[in-house]
Amino acid sequence: MKSIISVGLLIGSLGYAQWTLADCNYPKMDFVIPNGATATMENMVAGQANFKSYNADMEAYLACLDSDLSKVSESLDNYPEIRDLSDSKYNAAVEELTEAANQWNEAVRAYKAQ
Repeated sequence: MKSIISVGLLIGSLGYAQWTLADCNYPKMDFVIPNGATATMENMVAGQANFKSYNADMEAYLACLDSDLSKVSESLDNYPEIRDLSDSKYNAAVEELTEAANQWNEAVRAYKAQ
């Protein structure tokens, strides 16, 4: 009987953790960074606005992941797996944001070199 209850609690806690971590919506980069070597000032200004918006959305996503993980009890048996899942999502988002920032910085350098 104890094992049935334990299994039920484990399944429930996994479901709760997935529900909690699923509240955060991953922002998609739905714009193209302009080619700085050929872009106009208007293209670069629009690109900057798009990138700033994407950066803010990504920061909100990362804060959401942190907030959701803080709601999960560390006393759960599967907390390490939940934390690892959250950390993987967080790290992937940071990598994508870093890559986008690098592309944007290259575009700015190329534009300034025109």
